[in-house]
Amino acid sequence: MHFSVWANRIRSLLCVVFLAVASVDRATSDDSMWPVTAVDRVWDASAESITPTTGHGFSLIDRQAFIALDKAIWEMDLHPVTPVAFECDADSGLSDCGCDSYCCDCYDPHQPSYGYGLDSDADLDWINGLRVGYDHGFLIASQHARNLGASEYPFQLRFNGWGQLRHTVLKSTGADDDQNQFQLKRGRLIFSGVAFNPDFHFLIQLDGRSSSGDDVRLLDYYLSYDVGHAKLGLRRGQFGLRTGKYKMPFTLARWLSGKELEFTDRSVASTFFDVNRSFAWGIYGASRRFVCPLFWEAAIFNGLVTGGAETGSTGSLDSNFAYSARIHSYPTGKWGAGELADFENHQRLATRIGLGYASSRIDSRGTTEFNTLRVVDSGKTLASLLSKRFSDTRISYSVNLFCTDYSFKYRGLSGTLEYYFRSVADFEGVDISSLFDHGFWLQYGYFISPANFQLLTRWSRVVGDSGTLGGANQSSDEIAAGAAWYFRENHAKAVVDVSHLNGAPIDSSSLDIVPGERGWLYRCQIQFSF
Repeated sequence: MHFSVWANRIRSLLCVVFLAVASVDRATSDDSMWPVTAVDRVWDASAESITPTTGHGFSLIDRQAFIALDKAIWEMDLHPVTPVAFECDADSGLSDCGCDSYCCDCYDPHQPSYGYGLDSDADLDWINGLRVGYDHGFLIASQHARNLGASEYPFQLRFNGWGQLRHTVLKSTGADDDQNQFQLKRGRLIFSGVAFNPDFHFLIQLDGRSSSGDDVRLLDYYLSYDVGHAKLGLRRGQFGLRTGKYKMPFTLARWLSGKELEFTDRSVASTFFDVNRSFAWGIYGASRRFVCPLFWEAAIFNGLVTGGAETGSTGSLDSNFAYSARIHSYPTGKWGAGELADFENHQRLATRIGLGYASSRIDSRGTTEFNTLRVVDSGKTLASLLSKRFSDTRISYSVNLFCTDYSFKYRGLSGTLEYYFRSVADFEGVDISSLFDHGFWLQYGYFISPANFQLLTRWSRVVGDSGTLGGANQSSDEIAAGAAWYFRENHAKAVVDVSHLNGAPIDSSSLDIVPGERGWLYRCQIQFSF
């Protein structure tokens, strides 16, 4: 390497050291802001000179210092964001270097490279609106939401959170007590990001709620790897692997985040047919070979509604896996930001359709799953009815569930219909051929003030013969109406709704509904998310 190159690098290194010492000296001084005179400049780059004006104040970590430091690093050839083309020396021994080296013939400078450098004065404008330090606590503050352009960086950590504070009033017309309480229904903290390369994702979600006292649970923990993009040269999202604890792919209602719901919570029918979360291995992907993109996901997991169950030799799961899959697509229009509400006031019809399937074999040796399924319309567990009629008998059966959904948005009006089917068959140990239940939830929302104030209505119904073990059909209905006031779409909103129940086939602390509930349920909820 030529002597002049080494001289330039040594000079640049001394510049970096000088800047570091100057920054420490300023940071440890008595004043947090330094007055600047016309002679206080970092460098003069002709038309792009950043000479400060007289009387201007430097912050402890100022914009000019960042630019000067970045230029020094660039001159040291340690700035890998946009590498500078150069020729390898003939006798340098680098002509056979790897393809990720600057001097390789097949090196592509347009491919993303991961570094810490900043390219220009304009790239540093966001620093003016950023504050980091201690101010009655450690603080990171930004004046505006920013697109940091870090989607291709190999290490990222994003922190989000959201919560729902609810006032619930129950006026029971049955045997249950009335209720009047303030509650924290969901208090979520989410840590997500990528590690080592942008195709390896992770997510951790913690949940606290007043119905669980002071306990905080690990609601979700999963890892996903975009194999298609990383290894097969496919577009991102076309084929990937996922493992951990997460929502099983089946219904639209469970696929939706709780903060995307228009009512305060999910319907009775969607809860009755839900498979919820579990520990699983899964695959996911998308195909654009059809008229409209098709998104799909499949998983093999411990069992129906087993997310919070204890595993291992001390647990109470049976040895049968469960399976589920879901596909969905958007045939017409651009769907927009909200998963249900029409914030964009679509002038062209936007639609979404989906299908789901789940299956499992349930054995009485696994008490967790055996005590999960409930019946219409009493809400009792199927296990309690079977045990009463066939005591001291080992019982097993197969469960197959199917669902289909359709949603639309048009000029402030949004609607969703999801229909479910459940078959319980192949009984062993009991003299029952099969049980069949079905149900749906139908929901509409309309903005009378665009993206601001919305009126809501919903009908949820479950019908089947599970409650009579194959005898007569019974039914349960939920009729609801409400209103939502959006301050910042789903980031900040208030929802008020009222529901009438005539026999609930579920037991849900989230919905504040117990088995067989009859009466009026009033809920008022404030939601905030970031």
